[in-house]
Parts: sequence; C-alpha cells; structure tokens
Amino acid sequence: MTDRDEWDGWDDEGGDDRIGRKRDRLARLLSVASILYSKGSGENGVAVGEIARLTGMTTRTVYRDIRALEEELAVPVFQAGRGHYGIDRKFFLPPLRLSVPEAIVLFLAARLIARWSDQYDAAVVSAFTKLADLLPQPIARHVAATMLTVGRAGPNEPFTRNFAHVAQAWADGRVVEFEYEPSDGEARRARVRPYFLEPDAGSHNVYLIGFDETVDAMRTYKVERIKTSTVTADRYEIPEDFDPDAWLAHSWGIWSAESGVDEVVLRFDASAAQRVRESVWHRSQRLTALDDGRIELAVTVAGIVEIRPWILSWGDAVEVVAPPALREAVARMVQRAAERYAG
Repeated sequence: MTDRDEWDGWDDEGGDDRIGRKRDRLARLLSVASILYSKGSGENGVAVGEIARLTGMTTRTVYRDIRALEEELAVPVFQAGRGHYGIDRKFFLPPLRLSVPEAIVLFLAARLIARWSDQYDAAVVSAFTKLADLLPQPIARHVAATMLTVGRAGPNEPFTRNFAHVAQAWADGRVVEFEYEPSDGEARRARVRPYFLEPDAGSHNVYLIGFDETVDAMRTYKVERIKTSTVTADRYEIPEDFDPDAWLAHSWGIWSAESGVDEVVLRFDASAAQRVRESVWHRSQRLTALDDGRIELAVTVAGIVEIRPWILSWGDAVEVVAPPALREAVARMVQRAAERYAG
C-alpha cells in the first residue's frame, strides 16, 4: 500500500465523504468540549454566544454539539444559567508527558482496540486523535490511518453510551444501575458497584466485574449486553482486599474461579510443538517435552467452557488428555463436525 492509498479520504477531496464528515464533526465536538472545560468550569459557565464566536459556528450548531457531547459521549455538561454551560474539571484527566516509547506502547494498545472495533465508537476515534498529536511522523500517520479504519464502521451508540456510564461510575466510585439482557433468560435490572473493567481478547468484548447489590454477590457482566444504564449519586468504595489479578488468576478468558478450577492437560503433535513453546498461553502453564517430539501443555483454569474454542482451533494437532469431561465434550464436537462434512 502506498502513502497515497493510506491517506485516501483523510484530506483528499476524492476521499470518503462520510469519513470526512465524521472527522470534521469530531474535531468540532472536541473544540466545543475544550472551551466548555477551559472557560466554563466555574459556576457561571460560558455563554453559548461566546463558544460560537470562538469556533466560528452558529449558536444553533453549538447547542446541537452540546447535546451531542451529553448524549453520545456522556460528557457531564452542566447548565449554569440561561445560555451558559460548562464541564466539571474532574471529567478530563491532566495532560500526560510521554516519551516516544511510552506513546508507542499506547499506540500498540490502540491498534488492538481498532482490531476489536467492528462498529464506530466516537470515544475510540477521539482517543486516536489525541494520541496522534503526541507522536512524531510517520507514526502519527499510522495512528490517523487506524482512526479512519475505525471511522468506516457503523455507529454503536448504545454500547458507547453504556460503556461511558460504567467507566464514569468506576472512576467516580458511584453505583451504576442498568438493564441487562443475558444470552439466555429474561432481562433484569442490576445495581452494581464497579470494581474493575476487563477486556477479553478471545471474545472481543469488555466485561464489568463488581458487586451486584440486587443479588448481594460478585458478578461479571458483558458491557455489550447492557441495554440502558444510569450513574447514580450513591457512593461506594472498592474493598482493599479486592485484587483483579487474583480474581482472574485462573480464568482462560473472563470466568473467575468461584466455582472451582480444572486441571487441563493437552498433548500437541510434533508439528505444532514449536508454536506451543513460542507463547505464554496462561500464567499457570507447564510444558513437558515428550520423547517423540510431541509436547504436553498443562494449565489450571476456571472451568472448561472458555478453553474449548481455543483447543478446537488447533484442529487435529492436539489431543485432550484431561479432564475426562473436556475430552468427551471436544470429542463430541469433533464427531459432529466430521459427520457434517461427511455428507
């Protein structure tokens, strides 16, 4: 791919108009947010007319953008009187001074986010835009290209809104209430004290781990299944003895070890042995080389459900040695697949 191809749609009149409009609108929203933050953080706020003068927009457009900041990005805009608005200074974090290696680490993390994002997320695009300002060329060019990739996807406003609510509740130490729709069963209301947010690379989802007051127990919720949400004014504190790494120590993906753990032993053919050695698949893994070139991988995980798809992804290069329940489950799946292809 040439430089010209990568930048098509970024600043070229022949580019994708839709992406260009999204980019221009995002830049406008960031400008309005910056003014609301810098000039409107006091109790008197800043006048809409002043925002219009500073940005060169009409007051009607400013009102529309303020509403978009509230509804789409969950920015806590407050009204300080007729035609005056502001943003609480606590909403934005202080500026970071990053070295180039530190910024590139963030870029690599952002690339993972981009590969996950199958729908447009204004918060992701906004983060990419700010990150690009920190980086030298040509790295900033790749950040911009990544932003365009995310920008080509369709919007996912429910997730963006609910994720913003959950994240804000976690950051502020406030209880969040939401309607949750599990994969099986009826939708229900939950009232949760967020303890942690954890991404799952396997499922490309984000999970909320916290204490659910409605069931008086710890629960894990997939943020994508939250239908509506509200950040309450009720405060809470995360227990000092809560350790997310300990909570997820035995998870293959996101499951905790509350229901116990299983010792899984897998035997890989010699053809796959090198690939198995090259990666750390789980913090508990133990590798044992066999005389014929094969290799055994043993892990201690929370349940056998999450690891099954990974095992199946190795095809006929792996055999489940233990536990029996996992061996039988994988054998049934392989048998059904074989029967399907036999026809």
